[in-house]
Amino acid sequence: MLQFWQNVKEELEYNLITQKELASAIGISYNTLQSWITKDRLPDAEQALKIANELKTSIEYLVTGKHEETKSINPNLLSVIPKLNHLSNENRKLIGVIAERLK
Repeated sequence: MLQFWQNVKEELEYNLITQKELASAIGISYNTLQSWITKDRLPDAEQALKIANELKTSIEYLVTGKHEETKSINPNLLSVIPKLNHLSNENRKLIGVIAERLK
């Protein structure tokens, strides 16, 4: 599977959005989205941008797996980020509070 779709699936999970909801939000049928994923086909640029916007991320991240803002983050801290995605919303908020106090 293309990294693009792996990253889309991770962002769907992070944002608590289903594939059906994503398809509806970007104005395509669920079957079209499923076809792209199962046939490992990239959407056109306009649809990719809609997907990125709906998932509150960038096309760069969906294609490469790298966020622009993470380029300046210490590599040791980068390894922690994926683990944060699996926390409950309550724990994410707690981490956010702690991070704000550390500033």
